[in-house]
Amino acid sequence: MCQLGGAECFQHSPLSPPALSFQPNTISVSTGLSAAQQRIASLRWRMSATVLGLSLLLVLLLDSFHLTQGDGEFFSVPLMSALLRDVLLGLLLAALIVLLLDRLTLQPLRRLAASSEAFDASLPPHDWQPEPGESVPPEVQQIQHSLSRVHQQLWLQLQSEQGKSAQLRAELLQAQAQLDAKNRELGSMTRVDALTGLANNREFDEALRREFKRTQRQRGLLSLAVLDLDHFKKFNARYGTVQGDAALRQVAQLLSAHFKRDTDVVARLGGEEFVALLPDLGLAEAQGRLEQLREDLRALQIPHEDGVSEERVLTLSIGLAAYSPAHPYLSPQALMQVADEALYIAKHAGRDRLSMGAN
Repeated sequence: MCQLGGAECFQHSPLSPPALSFQPNTISVSTGLSAAQQRIASLRWRMSATVLGLSLLLVLLLDSFHLTQGDGEFFSVPLMSALLRDVLLGLLLAALIVLLLDRLTLQPLRRLAASSEAFDASLPPHDWQPEPGESVPPEVQQIQHSLSRVHQQLWLQLQSEQGKSAQLRAELLQAQAQLDAKNRELGSMTRVDALTGLANNREFDEALRREFKRTQRQRGLLSLAVLDLDHFKKFNARYGTVQGDAALRQVAQLLSAHFKRDTDVVARLGGEEFVALLPDLGLAEAQGRLEQLREDLRALQIPHEDGVSEERVLTLSIGLAAYSPAHPYLSPQALMQVADEALYIAKHAGRDRLSMGAN
């Protein structure tokens, strides 16, 4: 026994009936139509020869008996006439027997063979009935009805397997769609900061390498700003992390509104530190936009009693570095280091200011 497509199939020996092979879409008999027809034709000729031989043998035996009872003259005219008559009668009898056997046995067997060879469980079954006026032996009828029942069972099994297959395909497609959605969601989560919706550190690192190579190749401009909220740990300590998270989201929205070109990349590096990557912007233009950002943050009037401004509101310290053909850097890490050093200078100079890195 073997398993194929969720259904069972049986291998057969030379003495067993023809095997039925099952597949998801079709079931067919494994023997060929021409072979069955040849076997039936051979049987017909063997049967005819046997009947004819037996008939002639019977005629000869009868004539031999008559000869022993007569005068012993084998070649006499009456005896030859009787012998010829008996042979003709024997031939007629043999032909009649052959016709009757063909009519009663071989024709139903041929129909049975043709029906078996055309067996296809992928087609709906139908009840077998003999032709009008056809005499079919009970044994042949029983075989034909058995084949019809097998056809019915296999057809129902095939319909069931096809239904299960369709259901499995639908479930597989649904699972694949869910998996794709989860993969997209996971890919987005690995590149987006969950709190602010900005790019995360990983996404920023890839963008910095990409834009730095492009700027080198095209001998263009690239500005990089590192931003840090002043005394934000004290902000969280005084107002709580809920207010702190809300403030971070407000700053993220402000950054997205100021740097919204397709090429701009704004990311949260962690904690209260942000970064802005500004391709095709020189040092002066980037400085102007960042100073405006500082003023707009101050205008939000986010309270910060432990801040550095006289208004006691949340403020920013910024370190800025810029790549240009006149002032190139050897690597993106070198550009980032200069921006970090500029931020360090801004903090130690009193915070709430922008400092530009030395080339």
